[in-house]
Amino acid sequence: MLKGHKVAIARIFADLIKADRIVDTGEMECWRNICQKYAIDRDARIEAREVSFADALNVICNSGVQGLKEDLLGDCRAMTVSDGFCAHSEALLMIALTTLLDSNQPFKGEVISIPRASFNIDIATALYIESEYDPETNNAIQIHYRSIFKEFQLAGFHLVYIPKIIDHYKNTDAGLFKDILSFLAPSMSETGLDNTYKSLMKMTTGVFCKDLLCNKCGITELRNAMPSLLIKIGNSFVGEDQYANYLKIDVDEDIVLTVQTLVDNFSEMLDSDIFVVNTSEERGDQFHFHGFYKQLLDIFLVRRNIRSTIQLNPYKEEILFPDIDSKAMGLHRRERALYALLLCQGKDGINFNLPKSADALERYNRRMKRVQQRYSVIYEMFGGGKEGAPDLSVPEIRRPIFSCLKRSLKNLQGLYNPEDYSITKGADGSFSVHVEPELVFVHQFDSSNFASSKTNNLKSSVMTTISVYTLSQAENLQRGSVTLIGSTGIHYKNPALYIPNYGWVPCSKKLQSDFSAAPKDLTLVISDTEDDYIPVTSSIWVTRSRA
Repeated sequence: MLKGHKVAIARIFADLIKADRIVDTGEMECWRNICQKYAIDRDARIEAREVSFADALNVICNSGVQGLKEDLLGDCRAMTVSDGFCAHSEALLMIALTTLLDSNQPFKGEVISIPRASFNIDIATALYIESEYDPETNNAIQIHYRSIFKEFQLAGFHLVYIPKIIDHYKNTDAGLFKDILSFLAPSMSETGLDNTYKSLMKMTTGVFCKDLLCNKCGITELRNAMPSLLIKIGNSFVGEDQYANYLKIDVDEDIVLTVQTLVDNFSEMLDSDIFVVNTSEERGDQFHFHGFYKQLLDIFLVRRNIRSTIQLNPYKEEILFPDIDSKAMGLHRRERALYALLLCQGKDGINFNLPKSADALERYNRRMKRVQQRYSVIYEMFGGGKEGAPDLSVPEIRRPIFSCLKRSLKNLQGLYNPEDYSITKGADGSFSVHVEPELVFVHQFDSSNFASSKTNNLKSSVMTTISVYTLSQAENLQRGSVTLIGSTGIHYKNPALYIPNYGWVPCSKKLQSDFSAAPKDLTLVISDTEDDYIPVTSSIWVTRSRA
């Protein structure tokens, strides 16, 4: 047995002895026997203070020592009854130990230890988590919620299901709820409070898990969490820092059976038929401010480590980050228009590097012409004139715009992964902003709202164009035809070319009159949903590249 194994064993037994906050002679006798059995010396006991409960269990589970898990679990069981009584707090730890060390257990789970300052809820709270929505499990919870809640409650647990809490908040007077938020966060602006309220009303378990627990609280272990119950099993010190220990158990549509089995196993460990029943539940216009309920609002109202949306308001010449109650400052429309352009370009971004060959230079010039055209349209939306839009192809003009924009974005505080919101330069020289499209919204001219159509508004009258040469290096593309349906319902065949990754794409009339199957001569034209004109027959065409 390695020293690391002895340190882990010492850590596990130390937490088990301290669980009920009573140390008696029987436990000390067991502790001496444990130290002798596993050869745990003073150095191992000292080192154990710097190891978390979760890390200790992982060491034992991965030790590879024959029979160690079984022996340790038996000794833990003996320790809990050494004083003739297994307390509720001890039983919580034993459930975790049994889940991980007993190969016959029906549960699949793991133990997580995190600093209490990050996330701290009441012991015996059972929180349902998932990083992505699972319809079967959620449907089972919705149908059997009362049964699951009561099953947990009668064993001294408290079930927390995020959709139920949000439903309660939705059914509360909006004015009252905003007053509560304002009371809890008095420094937040009216706009910030309004956005916070809207975000809270839309919260799902997945959003709670990824944005709050992972991003804000730093519990990265839950980023890809399958449907699970996260159960608070106790607290402990790691060095001088307080840690909270959680048991995560995987669940599925058979969650009722899982909960029943868990509660039965837990109850069998207790030497008392008396449980402390948690009756905590928000009702009517009541809002609890303790335990999980306090944690939820506290975390949500903290304006840091947030994956904020971006709201583009060209008419007020503003770029807003509402989830951190902030906006980009010190920018001219030329910088705002460039940022909006990069958001439109997506992960591909814009490459300003001049190519070396003459053919490539010709394609570069055509591409830059399209980029400049789009930039001019956006620049006009931000209050400038198309003709007055700075020429992005000129380095001496472009670089100061980039520099000013980067300085402004650097001053934003509270973003999770702030580098994603700034401008990055890829290995190929392309400039881009790595924000998910679903986080970008554009102000509608005829309303006070920001449209969920994202950046499509900024593409209006400028269709997406892609050089076919970038998709295929073939000398000639395969020729064929597709059947199109006109506005009157008439079917007709149209010449088509097979484009890699796009399949058979109809040829435009321009291409048909001056036909070429060479990729270097061709461009894909893809209509966006917000374009002023979208052809009835097809939203994608292949045409002659502009000279």
